Amino acid sequence: MLTRKKFVFFYVTLSFLALLLILHNSDRIIYCVNPKFEVLQTTPKPSFEVLEASTPTLLIDRACECVSSRTRESFDFCYKNPKNVSLVGKRFNCTWLSILEDLKLIGSHEQIMVELKRPVKNDSDIMFVSATSKNHLFNFNEMYNIVHRNWPNQNMILYSLDLTDAQILDIEKRPTVKVRKFDYSKYPNYVENWMEYRFKALILAEAIRDYANVWWIDAHTKWIHPNSLDTVYGDLAECANDVNCTKNSSIQTFINSTHSNYAVLTNGLLDYFPTFDTDVLKTNEKGLQVSAMLVYLARTPFTLEILKWHTLCALEEKCMNPPAAKLKCDIIPTWNSYAGCFRYDQSSINILLLNQFRDHNSYFMAKNITGVFLFGFPPGSTLTTYISVYQLVLSLGLSKNCQLGTVKVEKCKSNRKNTLICCYSLLMQSYLC
Repeated sequence: MLTRKKFVFFYVTLSFLALLLILHNSDRIIYCVNPKFEVLQTTPKPSFEVLEASTPTLLIDRACECVSSRTRESFDFCYKNPKNVSLVGKRFNCTWLSILEDLKLIGSHEQIMVELKRPVKNDSDIMFVSATSKNHLFNFNEMYNIVHRNWPNQNMILYSLDLTDAQILDIEKRPTVKVRKFDYSKYPNYVENWMEYRFKALILAEAIRDYANVWWIDAHTKWIHPNSLDTVYGDLAECANDVNCTKNSSIQTFINSTHSNYAVLTNGLLDYFPTFDTDVLKTNEKGLQVSAMLVYLARTPFTLEILKWHTLCALEEKCMNPPAAKLKCDIIPTWNSYAGCFRYDQSSINILLLNQFRDHNSYFMAKNITGVFLFGFPPGSTLTTYISVYQLVLSLGLSKNCQLGTVKVEKCKSNRKNTLICCYSLLMQSYLC
């Protein structure tokens, strides 16, 4: 009997050691995101519904794994192309994990999610968000006046990039504006380089953490004669209830950049967000680069997933500013040729959305929200500025009276300066002034 006990003990010990050896040598970890447990609830349900992403069990390569120091939970920091998971990007630095947790882009957080099927929104959960610096304050004031005229009760958060306390106090005299100083100390030093536009991605993440429905509008965007925002919510709800509708993204854009994604795509971005069939990126039919100047974001699991990667790109030094990236183009961006320039945050969010849908029409609603978008020249612009725009207009085939194909602008004023602005607006957005 003693011999048999020794044998059983030896067998159990050997099996346990073998299991430890297998786990130690395994190069993958299996974990379940948002595990589902059935709990008998005896207390009343809350008046709101907390929605969670339905995510299958995932495999994380050890080379891509980052572990939270707070929860010991593992996260995958290598982007996988959603249409071809064999395309895997470079791992982002695990240093950024705590920032994503603070922004509630990863981990378990109880947040109210937007249901696109419901067009009626709670006004307290809708926020206009913008950012400005001292040298763009004039543009913000013009933009705000237009917004306030169209939506007098709409609240706005303005992020200050470098405004003085006196300027902030003056802005906050307006009852619907609250100024937040952008806290650079939470982020890497290079975020302070505004020309890389990292701050925009980070502000979007902060805003969607705090508000369920966010409208980002650039400080120098003038949104003239817009439709009701309910038009957008209604169209999204109609699409969400139609299985054949493809315009179902919870991130929607409204302004045409008038060139392809390929024209302004610097290769270094694809090291992190790999794509395939680059011919799609060259077409006006599916590969248009949409502008990030006006964006609607509803807080959904999909939006949080896109913003997770968009935020990581802003935090990673060589993602949102790849080697050789520059804002000024060598040639005018069009469709089939690389223009020798990069669009930073705009290129990042475009490639993420295009990889997801393979068609920009899923997240572009230009026909759903009419209006004119003008982009103000800064005060003190010289005649040279307008002449340069005029030459650009002519180079793309616009005649002196602002024609584009069969489209004619008839309401522009006759003096040269306003005609040029009109042409510029038409050039950038294909809208009539």
